[in-house]
Amino acid sequence: MTKYSPVWCVVFWLMIAPVTAQSQSDDGRADELFLEGYMLYQQYAGGRSLPKFKKAAELGHIEAAYYAGNVIRRNHTFMTSESEHYYRQAADGGDVYAMLRLAQKDSVCGTLRNCDYDREAWLERALELSLPRAEAGDTEAMMALSSAYAIKGDSASDLKWVERAAENGHAFAQYWMAVMLSEQERGFYWTEAGRQRDVLKWLKASAVSGYPKAMYKLAVTLRAQGRLEEARYWVEVMGKTDYYDAVLESGVQLMMGPDVGDIFSPTISYQFEKPRPVEGAALLLALHRQTGKDAPLEMIEAYQEHLTPEIMAEVETRSKELLVDTPVIYYLPKFGI
Repeated sequence: MTKYSPVWCVVFWLMIAPVTAQSQSDDGRADELFLEGYMLYQQYAGGRSLPKFKKAAELGHIEAAYYAGNVIRRNHTFMTSESEHYYRQAADGGDVYAMLRLAQKDSVCGTLRNCDYDREAWLERALELSLPRAEAGDTEAMMALSSAYAIKGDSASDLKWVERAAENGHAFAQYWMAVMLSEQERGFYWTEAGRQRDVLKWLKASAVSGYPKAMYKLAVTLRAQGRLEEARYWVEVMGKTDYYDAVLESGVQLMMGPDVGDIFSPTISYQFEKPRPVEGAALLLALHRQTGKDAPLEMIEAYQEHLTPEIMAEVETRSKELLVDTPVIYYLPKFGI
């Protein structure tokens, strides 16, 4: 057996240590760039996120490569050679959703004449990777598998795996089950009442798990059913999240209270007992400061005659305490857009 002296061990370590340190440094920098890009992506700032995703991908970050491909594809509305390059990098690294992008039909290929030559191979690879993980209880794999079956044209298996992920506590899957049942009218029900019961079941499960898009949809659904006390509860809760649409809606409803029906339409009123102008307007002002969006200010202006200078001074003060260091996002899904 070959023996190595302590001296050679030290020399060997000194040789590989810089390489190891550089690798760790690159990994850390790639993660940092990806997270920065991802936050911008979730704020609909795809143009600003792309350079960060590209740099992270150059450092070997697989998911960053997927999102770089996504941004480029969305900018052109179809697959380009550049987006294909990043999708292939991610797919070769094991990202199932990148495989599914490459597996989609040639309608997304634009001017790429040969972009679908291995489409079926990527679909089969995605299925082969996802199925055993899903069967072992991995809910993320279940959701990826559902997307694979959707591309394959197997809508029953698509629904089955979303439902299984939902049953295993996946908050987005629970929300998506509600969308599939209510907006896509998936699944068979003898009565509409039965369908609506399941819609509410999944929305509540997702909302309780903390998913803000479910909170918003649940509030709207309960309002439509006349269950206003329950709906008002979720309007209050969703105002404390980081989801733009939910915070905007909560701020408007709290600020205007019952007046929202007179200003806009009775159908959108949650019939709060009274307006809470300071609380609601402060939330809207904080939302504007965080996002630069005009809609929050427009809502304040729509209620301007009820907002005295004294109220607005209090609004200004309170708004500085809200959404501090909280990036406001849109909860865009990884796949499907």
